[in-house]
Amino acid sequence: MELLEYAYYDAKFENAYLRAKGDAFQTFFENLMTRAYKADFMPCRPWGNRGDRKNDGFLKSERRLFQVYAPNEMTELLAIKKIKEDFDGAKINWGVHFDSWVFAHNAIDGLPPHVQKEILELEQKNPGIILEPWGFEEFRLLLQRISRADFESWFGYAPTLATRAKLDFEDLRIVLENISLQYFANEHPVKDVPPGKIEANALSPSIGQLLKEGMTKTLLVDEFFSKWHDPNFGERVADTFRAKYASLRNENLIPNQIFHDLQAWAGGIQRGNAEHELAVLTVLSYYFERCDIFEEPRPQL
Repeated sequence: MELLEYAYYDAKFENAYLRAKGDAFQTFFENLMTRAYKADFMPCRPWGNRGDRKNDGFLKSERRLFQVYAPNEMTELLAIKKIKEDFDGAKINWGVHFDSWVFAHNAIDGLPPHVQKEILELEQKNPGIILEPWGFEEFRLLLQRISRADFESWFGYAPTLATRAKLDFEDLRIVLENISLQYFANEHPVKDVPPGKIEANALSPSIGQLLKEGMTKTLLVDEFFSKWHDPNFGERVADTFRAKYASLRNENLIPNQIFHDLQAWAGGIQRGNAEHELAVLTVLSYYFERCDIFEEPRPQL
């Protein structure tokens, strides 16, 4: 798989993880595990008044039982209560079948120390059973097990180097006209992109790679605007981008979430094929490079 393809799917995976809460996280978890492990993974759904008996999925070859916990906001006390109840219930219902018990969660920054301590203490009290917290990084490692076909069935077609070579005005026109329809008038100065901007905004390596790939085609955007019948079209799109970025930043989203939301917003309803996705990335990279969106690095003291 090409670096551009992998960066695209890695960023898509991260966005899916960040957005999945409650039942949606259970679906995300099953999508990932069934693609990574195929029939070796046995998902488990509640059945009537019997529920799932504290089993959200079982990995047969590794004798590993999973319990998923993905609230909208994780609190320490509720997480500890959940761990105790689910582990004790799993031992009663499935104890003869598993040697490892996984607390699968959606806390992007990891578990609080007292929650980690609870897991370690439970493991001490239950010799012979390994207890593990799985979060973003543990799930992300499983991407290496997923085939291109399974990525495509989950996230659609990724742009490739061949896609980049074929990118043309028509692909850009669809994206730029969609953005211009959401025009917000605003006056902001346009500045040169400073070095270190990707790092300063704490954007992930995969998103950094996508922006760098998009930047290889930004001259095509300049050429498009120079030939467009309306000489103010490019600045109208820039104003719209700046306003959308400001509204997302005011929601206190992390930079990677802002990127994903800008990507979805710029893509519009026509998202799906690799050419359109690369055109979206190229336009995002163009305005990122011009410093219309995302923050500039702070000057070194």
